[in-house]
Amino acid sequence: MLDSHNKMQDRIKLTYACFLNSSGYSMAAQDLILALDQSDNYDIKLDVFGNKPARPAISDERYEKFIKMIHKKDDPERIAVFHCIPTLQKRKMKVNRKKTLGFSVFETFEPPEKWLQILNNNDALIVPSLFDYKVFAHANVRKPIFHIPHCLDTELYNRHIEPLNKYDCFSFLFMGAWKIRKGYKQLIEAWLKEFIIKDRVQLVIKTDKPQKAQRYVEKTKKQLGIPRGFAPILFESQVFDEKTLPRFMKSFDCFVLSTSGEGFCIPPLHCMALGIPVIITDFSGCKEYANENTATLIKTSGFIMHRDMDGIPQFRNKKWAFVKVEDIRKKMRYVLDNPEMIKKKTNNAYEFVIKNFNYEKIENLFREMLRSLYNV
Repeated sequence: MLDSHNKMQDRIKLTYACFLNSSGYSMAAQDLILALDQSDNYDIKLDVFGNKPARPAISDERYEKFIKMIHKKDDPERIAVFHCIPTLQKRKMKVNRKKTLGFSVFETFEPPEKWLQILNNNDALIVPSLFDYKVFAHANVRKPIFHIPHCLDTELYNRHIEPLNKYDCFSFLFMGAWKIRKGYKQLIEAWLKEFIIKDRVQLVIKTDKPQKAQRYVEKTKKQLGIPRGFAPILFESQVFDEKTLPRFMKSFDCFVLSTSGEGFCIPPLHCMALGIPVIITDFSGCKEYANENTATLIKTSGFIMHRDMDGIPQFRNKKWAFVKVEDIRKKMRYVLDNPEMIKKKTNNAYEFVIKNFNYEKIENLFREMLRSLYNV
């Protein structure tokens, strides 16, 4: 009984400010929180944007666990982790924090100066990819930067998961917010030009704006003069909880993302852990896990400046990877026509991801960071 009491006293006290919804920020935060909690080395208080977990993105089991963490008492002695866009940190500064850690992700080069000013007010900065480590190291960040990748629950994401659906044709999955940065324009043009019904393939687009996506596909068909007979494009908008999402993803034969830039990007990592082949752009944070041995890479053709990317302030006048439609076509066709070669990549990816992005590995990195900063 005394040992148990001492163990409680020895736990590192954290206040973790984050989103708990269906966003990528939330998915990353949930897994890091659970990795820390599972180790039993931490006493975690949650400070959630929106005040409570969102439904239906979070299961009953996780909901109850997170609610208990939310109701814990806060105090200035806790180490605060701000897992959010830096400009949102001030919303969670009601307590006079003595120890704070910023957690930032940026999808291309040159993060905003305002971000850097805010991040420099913390004791250190956590980034999920070596790409972001270099981006912030070359910016005006004066505090220590720690590279701690996003992680995944290997009990939910592994090659033995049963699929939610079984399709009678080869099925590609695009999954992400309906943002130009995600490369949907190039992907849809590549699809319409490359595949017809007799190829026995389909593309499923899982996004937050399926009606807008459907209208864009129809518009592109007319602009390209695509006749009837192109391979089908389907749309999915349902929000799955963390138990059902891997089963949905497992239903597909290949994940494809012709992105212009990512800070990390979690869905391709999940697919690799599920044993699903991945096609992705050879640029930015996704290179944390995607290389010639683990994925089919879409090579970039230089960079292009965008005055306004998706109407997002921090993306104004930034440089993004340029991806050719023809290369996307070739890579999708290659995956379809070379199952044995793709199987080797998929096996490599599975072993690499399970070994390097599990809860224990990432918790160890987090603990090493705290030890170096605070000697705890």
